[in-house]
Amino acid sequence: MIDSIKTAEQFAAFGKGNLEAMTQSSQIWTAGIKDIAEKATATMQSSFQETMDAFKALTSVKSLKEAIDMQSALARSAMEKTLSANSSLTEASLKLGELAMAPIAARVTAAVETFAKAG
Repeated sequence: MIDSIKTAEQFAAFGKGNLEAMTQSSQIWTAGIKDIAEKATATMQSSFQETMDAFKALTSVKSLKEAIDMQSALARSAMEKTLSANSSLTEASLKLGELAMAPIAARVTAAVETFAKAG
């Protein structure tokens, strides 16, 4: 009888730890997604402003060659910034996945260790 109570208490404590890990994981994920969304929004706003500034500059060109050169420079710059931003967001997303899964992975490790000792 005492062993049954002890086992039930251990399962309850282990379940509570699992719930805490899931809660922690969810909090990490939510905060990370918010951060990534804010960075993406800032990048888009910056890109929009740069495009508007370039458009204004294009309206004051004196020749077709100057317009083509300016447009080429804008396109090159936009492509470089887009690739950089995408790389940064991808890296942040992968890191977030690792961070969010860490509490759950720790619980899996604890479960394996606990059941290995019991067996």
